[in-house]
Amino acid sequence: MTKTRNSGALQYKSFGLVLQALVILAKKGDTCSSCEIAELLSSEATLLRRTMTKLTREHILVTREGRDGGYLLNRAPEELTLAEIYLALEVGESRNKAVKDTMCINAFGEQMKAACGDVLEEMDRSVLNVLEQYTLADMVRKAGC
Repeated sequence: MTKTRNSGALQYKSFGLVLQALVILAKKGDTCSSCEIAELLSSEATLLRRTMTKLTREHILVTREGRDGGYLLNRAPEELTLAEIYLALEVGESRNKAVKDTMCINAFGEQMKAACGDVLEEMDRSVLNVLEQYTLADMVRKAGC
């Protein structure tokens, strides 16, 4: 039997990594390369670029090419909620899929998927309600940056 990697846990790690990267960008207020951010986070630039791509697609970040290129916030930290970041990374979708993937493929499994659907939706709403109350600027202040 082969083991599979829990992608849901990886998505939550990505959220934590991205929050730290965004705090760095907000603090700097200018373009910052993935290598520079990765070094500050003791992470890998490749991993960081993969997660930051999702934020670029959702227009949370912009990228600049060239020698002085890198990532730049597309909006003021006061205008960017943690819910928007969370949704851009598709963390909730991974959590729902991870839970549903644990359920067996038979009549009982289908019953459990139906039974858990409402609970998972309520969890999503609850998480988003909390994250909507905080902005990136709040995280910068809380981090003492």
